[in-house]
Amino acid sequence: MIKIDNIKNFTTSFLSLISKTSESVCIKVDSNKIYSVTSSGDNTIVVFSTYKQQNDLQDNLKLNIPDINRLNRLLNCVNENNIELDHDSNCIKYKSKTVRFKYHLLEDGIITVPAVSIDKIKKLSFDYNFNISKSCVLSLIKGSSLMTDADKLYFYVQDNSVYAEITDKETQNTDSYTQLVCENFGDETFKQMSINFEILRILSSLRFENVCVRINTDVNVLLFEVEIENIKHNFICTTYVR
Repeated sequence: MIKIDNIKNFTTSFLSLISKTSESVCIKVDSNKIYSVTSSGDNTIVVFSTYKQQNDLQDNLKLNIPDINRLNRLLNCVNENNIELDHDSNCIKYKSKTVRFKYHLLEDGIITVPAVSIDKIKKLSFDYNFNISKSCVLSLIKGSSLMTDADKLYFYVQDNSVYAEITDKETQNTDSYTQLVCENFGDETFKQMSINFEILRILSSLRFENVCVRINTDVNVLLFEVEIENIKHNFICTTYVR
């Protein structure tokens, strides 16, 4: 049995976020969590999502979900808040007095899982970190609607503050929109780094107050961390090389 203690939280803050990067997803279940690793189409954003959940399992499970949005819609039809899903060899089943469904899974090897070592990412030392509020994320998305030819997000330090600029500095005559995202950053500084702007669109679908941004300058990786109750999303972004 796979337990889900808060079905609304599971669907809105876990499955819905995963669906932003991939339609077909491999979800794994062990004795204390449900988790997945997905990536954007160009592989510049890798998302490691964890839902903390105690499960009485003898063996870890691997669920190859062909259409995560359809599974999400099925779970939203369930009336109860705390449920148990039965796992068979090739399907997930749910049964209650009011709702029943069977959702078939794919065989192993069909869904491609991003070739990234989450353990290595966790062991990285991050030189700088700062927080960005949800309101700043939404303001940047609003500004991006005016930048039709720009899809890159640049972070840089100026006057002890961190700024985010939407533009494409590799293309001539490209408009830009810049916004302050963190004041009082201190005397430290880091070289300008650019990533795929899509990270903010993915983040905007979540309910959060602040996202923590960590920067590793050795391998040019930015890590965005968001925690919502018993859910944690790690967004690993590789920078563009100029």
